[in-house]
Amino acid sequence: MDAPLLRKELFWLRRNWRAVAVVFLLAPALFGVATTSFDRTVPQDVPVAVVPTDDAVTEDELQAVAGLARTVSDPRAYDSAEAARTALDRERVYGVVTVGHGLYESGANVTLSLAVDGGMVTYVDPSLAVTGTLRDRAGVFPSTVTVQREIVGAQRTLPEFLFATGLVYLLAIYAFTYVPYHLARERRVFDRVRVESSLWALLAAKAALFAALGAAAVASMTLAGVALGYRVSVVDPATLGVVGLTGAALVAVSLGVTFATRFSVAGRFVNVALLAGVVAFSNPVYPTGFFSAVRRTIAGWSPVYHATVVVRAVALKDLSVALFADRLLLLGGVAVAAGCWLAASVVAYERRGRDG
Repeated sequence: MDAPLLRKELFWLRRNWRAVAVVFLLAPALFGVATTSFDRTVPQDVPVAVVPTDDAVTEDELQAVAGLARTVSDPRAYDSAEAARTALDRERVYGVVTVGHGLYESGANVTLSLAVDGGMVTYVDPSLAVTGTLRDRAGVFPSTVTVQREIVGAQRTLPEFLFATGLVYLLAIYAFTYVPYHLARERRVFDRVRVESSLWALLAAKAALFAALGAAAVASMTLAGVALGYRVSVVDPATLGVVGLTGAALVAVSLGVTFATRFSVAGRFVNVALLAGVVAFSNPVYPTGFFSAVRRTIAGWSPVYHATVVVRAVALKDLSVALFADRLLLLGGVAVAAGCWLAASVVAYERRGRDG
């Protein structure tokens, strides 16, 4: 082995040890931990609503049914069927258990009904296991209990569900990979740009370019969906607005990292790590809590998760965007914060460039 070449590689390793640690140590470790999530075939922490059919249902009956449901879900009490249905539409819960009166009356016939949203495709089949568990354990009551499952709303196919969900994640991939790479390739012209114009003007031009390219990507995906006969309203103005706002925020985050790390290899790997975190912990496919309560909590902090919920509701389920006013405010706040992060990173980059 050539000793000078080996020393060269060791020198490179010393200079880039942070990036190497992320790729070859942290990423494999996270992948290994993530595989433990898939040992579960029946969800245990998916939130479901427990609601009475009428005022005759007692608190003891509601708590008893919640206790039965706790082994396969995270039951949450609601006062009315209307409030529970709104929570189902907003993906605050993924099922609504309606409880009838008479559970503790011998000889009474009582119905427990689990309603699930036909648009939440990845919970439709698992809800059969939840219904089966409730049916098996309902024998503890002296009454005769019938447990049934009901699908509410339009039922969608898995390809349609994944198509609507993938809109946000397609732009996330562009934001954390191609956009920083494209800008890094033009770094050598930054000094000339500062003289002839400004770095901000360059970024504005790039923003216009990538907005157009993002629109082209969404249009291409829309045409593919139409050709395949998918019932997904991608061109809905609310859908496009949420996708555009989320894409802009993600691009601002990735470019902020790029400028903060001065276009280094470490910065590229940080962006890849952020993309991996977004995909792994924003619950793109399964309901929150499907794998664990911890994953549900993490998803609740992810703006990408909330953007996906809104896009799915509007594009796939034809729900009103007004149902998600709080999530839209959150996305707007995140976009503003991401823009501030990018601005601060660019200012720091320019200052260090003048000083150095």
